[in-house]
Amino acid sequence: MNDMSDCEVYYVPSFISEEKAEDWYEELLALETWYQPKLKVYGREVVQSRKIAAYASDPNLTLKYSGQVVDMNYEYPPVLREIQDQVEDKLGVKFNHVMLNLYEDGTVYIGNHRDSPENKVIASVSLGAPRTFIMTQDPKAQKRKANHANPSSVENVERSDITPKSGTPTRFESSSSRKRPADHQSIEEPAPRFVIRKSWILAPGSLVVMQGDTQKYWKHEIPK
Repeated sequence: MNDMSDCEVYYVPSFISEEKAEDWYEELLALETWYQPKLKVYGREVVQSRKIAAYASDPNLTLKYSGQVVDMNYEYPPVLREIQDQVEDKLGVKFNHVMLNLYEDGTVYIGNHRDSPENKVIASVSLGAPRTFIMTQDPKAQKRKANHANPSSVENVERSDITPKSGTPTRFESSSSRKRPADHQSIEEPAPRFVIRKSWILAPGSLVVMQGDTQKYWKHEIPK
């Protein structure tokens, strides 16, 4: 798909084999560092439905998520080091932290949002059940941009075709979706209506890379 302006995204549907994806999924699921952050929503404290686990290679790195300091771990489990090494070898960049997201069933999702533009390259590996991934153009950002336009694209690529831009790549994600039902509620806001959207299915073992000005002009989500 080449009709997404100001967006540079690569999707590799078979970054790893289904067998390897299942092994990674089971090992990550067994980690003891999963937790549900407590967030402030309209002045009240709410427990997020989606579990997260965060790891950093920089012992001085701290992160905030929705205004709250993230519980950061600095000793990588072997499976996470294996995953990050493969992503870094593929892209030729180094990441200083990993954010794991656990979607325990189809009712757990993340709403329309953008990540920090300071993250020049964001790579995400999907494990477990397939989920829909939606990217939404931010009309306010496009209006601010006025008449200036840059070539961009969303591409299905083979494993050797990604060339990240220079900069300071900082974020690597791994998203895991369970296949059994549970009862969770989301606190995320849905995407606005009447805007340009593109969506595709994240297969287990797939890799998504977002870079360039993508975070300035587009938001992304994993819906119910």
